[in-house]
Amino acid sequence: MKKINLNGKTYNLELTLNNLRDFGFVPNKIGENSEILSNIVAGLNLGDAFTLIDVLTKLLKRYNIKEKEIEKAVIRDKNSGDLYKVLIDFFKTEPLTKRMMKTINPLITEAFDKIKNPMEKLANQE
Repeated sequence: MKKINLNGKTYNLELTLNNLRDFGFVPNKIGENSEILSNIVAGLNLGDAFTLIDVLTKLLKRYNIKEKEIEKAVIRDKNSGDLYKVLIDFFKTEPLTKRMMKTINPLITEAFDKIKNPMEKLANQE
């Protein structure tokens, strides 16, 4: 079980069917569910703060932590950047998302590499 530290407290991350519903997953909608997970993982890969806060809010819902509390904790924590990778790894290893991640994550990584390489070349030319 993955754990995260937030605001000086340790929380266990667990992915349940209720969490998936909170993210918008629905039964028998494979394409839509794959798109939802792809958007989450893409946002985390990009370091999107809104995605980070949203994912943490949904995963920590059972602890009755409010979104504002999570937002403040992430802003104050100088190690909050590590949370992006922890959450991506979490989705890769959780039984409910592991199989989808085996398909989705390489595609997202490849897409970001294609974007990143030309941008790095442009930055080096300046």
